[in-house]
Amino acid sequence: MGHSEKVKPGLSCDSYIAVTLQPRVYGCRNKEDVRRNMDNQLRLIDDAMYTSWLMGGGPVKLVTLPEGSIQGMWDEMSHMDQAVYCSDVAITIPGEETDRLAEKAKQYNIYIAAQAKMIDPDIMPGRYFNTGFIISPEGEIILKHTKNIISLIEGSTSPYDIWDRWVEKKGDNLEAFYPVVKTDIGNLAIAICAETIFPETFRAFSLMGAEVIVKMTMAEPMIMTGWWEYTNRTRAADNVCYIVAPNFGPYYTNPEIGATYSICGGNSMIVDYRGDIVTKADHGNEGSVPGEICIKKLRKYRTESPQGLMLTQMRSGLWKQIYEKWPDYPKNLYLEKTYDDAESRNALHKQFGQLVASGIHEPPE
Repeated sequence: MGHSEKVKPGLSCDSYIAVTLQPRVYGCRNKEDVRRNMDNQLRLIDDAMYTSWLMGGGPVKLVTLPEGSIQGMWDEMSHMDQAVYCSDVAITIPGEETDRLAEKAKQYNIYIAAQAKMIDPDIMPGRYFNTGFIISPEGEIILKHTKNIISLIEGSTSPYDIWDRWVEKKGDNLEAFYPVVKTDIGNLAIAICAETIFPETFRAFSLMGAEVIVKMTMAEPMIMTGWWEYTNRTRAADNVCYIVAPNFGPYYTNPEIGATYSICGGNSMIVDYRGDIVTKADHGNEGSVPGEICIKKLRKYRTESPQGLMLTQMRSGLWKQIYEKWPDYPKNLYLEKTYDDAESRNALHKQFGQLVASGIHEPPE
């Protein structure tokens, strides 16, 4: 379900509280490890519902989990075999894990946004996909978004990696890659880690009508250098939308490791449509960050303020030449085979070479 819903719900309230969770996370080697993470996420949702009402500004309506909160990142750190990950760690959506989250959504009458690495044999057997999803207060999965750009250390398959197959199954329109769901708390979308490096990701969601974008997770050193904060604020201001940005806190490489590793550094935050921080965690510990969302104010700002009206100044006819001339990353890299780290690095080096050969970038002395 996405932007093409037939009926657009009316807003349920003038404002509400969104919560970003900043959980303790364990790297998962098997389904038992996944259950341990799930137990902790569900407990943290309970804790957040107990305290977040103190924020004021309306009822809690949206709770967000960061990328990695369900399965961690042991597969990336250990270079786990694709087949092993698919059988031992990857989940289905829907499935046991989303059913447990759905019970919390129904219990508290909230939307829950989360992420997991999932298998989808209908798209491509023997692969797993990095997928964000949103569960409604009725316990229904109302949006699934597959991460479009994968970092070098991640073994997930992206839609671009299997372009022909993805288009055959999902289509080639923008909604097939950047879905937005219309709800009574605004138009919601999810962007995940590496794809959030690119401003085009948010422009695509903006074009699809997104008003609240859940921007999940970023690793160090992006947090300590300030990159995480200024991109959250810039993307919100650029697209006149809320950014709800959960990032996880203490990380255990796997459940048997007694010491934590600050792989992501926390600093979860909520940013409003002007690029101002609503609330922010100034730490990397476990916790939650509540903040007020007011869609009515956003819509008024978009349509009446000078800053909001700047989007009407877009010159798409002028800028389309950028993408016509920019060397394209190869499609279908893993249509016939699974992810290969060395091949991905070679593809990147070829892209570097094309940028230099085309005169876009100057080579070093």
